[in-house]
Amino acid sequence: MRFSSLLIAGALLAALSFSPSVFGQVAPASDSEAAPQQPPAAAPAAQAPATAPAPLKLESLPPSPHTPTPEEEAAIQAERVRAQIQRLAIAQNNWGAADSAPGMTLALKETGRAKTDNGTEITYQITATGFPPDLKLTLIRWPLNQQIAPVMDGIVINSAGTAVCGGTDAGSCGKTLQANAPVEVKVTAAKGEAVRVGLVTADRKQGAATSAVPFPLSGQDKGCKLQVLLGTKNAELVLIQGDGFNPTAAFSLGAESFGQKQTINAKPNAQGHFVAAMTPWINGHDTGETVIYYQSDACTPTLSFHWGKDTYKTE
Repeated sequence: MRFSSLLIAGALLAALSFSPSVFGQVAPASDSEAAPQQPPAAAPAAQAPATAPAPLKLESLPPSPHTPTPEEEAAIQAERVRAQIQRLAIAQNNWGAADSAPGMTLALKETGRAKTDNGTEITYQITATGFPPDLKLTLIRWPLNQQIAPVMDGIVINSAGTAVCGGTDAGSCGKTLQANAPVEVKVTAAKGEAVRVGLVTADRKQGAATSAVPFPLSGQDKGCKLQVLLGTKNAELVLIQGDGFNPTAAFSLGAESFGQKQTINAKPNAQGHFVAAMTPWINGHDTGETVIYYQSDACTPTLSFHWGKDTYKTE
């Protein structure tokens, strides 16, 4: 499971910053690796006269370290940002079965919607399979542009497979919930925003993750479906998912903004699913609209989404 590293790394702190420790760190070298021992030098012959060191010459000095040009600095920073974006996209795409312990699953069950001043508030209960009945769990959430964070602990899975509070003395859930009361997650969301939650043990060795998209941003045609998930609030990053596609059919997949077209390099797997990440920004524009299209003889689904400054709005 990746929960421990994800909890440390978090997700998005400002625009597109993302901790590089999400996928593990290189172990430090052992003492024997850090300083390999050299065989002792042979003692000089007694009759050999001592030789004076060669005089230092200017050309024998090591060269001065290269100072990067502004262009090189920009290229280094751009590569750094690309790596951060890639790590974030992979972590978001893996949230779910790939981040769950073997045999453990979670699902979000919607139980109600209500209009509020901040948008439509959706209420979910959490159902689970594969969890031992007495296992104490912590609820974690991963909102957009925030770190993964614990919400409450002391949760257990009851005989019906529902996450409930273990009791007033079980943990922090007992401060707001009665014993055996279902744990509820209340959220507002924008179109294309995934609600990501997880239940994990204190040592992060057991648990599962799941997500739900209350307001899908999708397009369908003849059984083929495209969907866009927000990677950040203002769609600086998006995930593009496809389902129901023929893995052997010839097709073109791309995006278009302000008349500029971009090929999306993704191919359906044997199950007809694909996923790709993209940053839709166009030079000279703070906001815009991007059209995602798939074209083949079998189907031609399309969808569009807005990106840029102040485009995030809850439904």
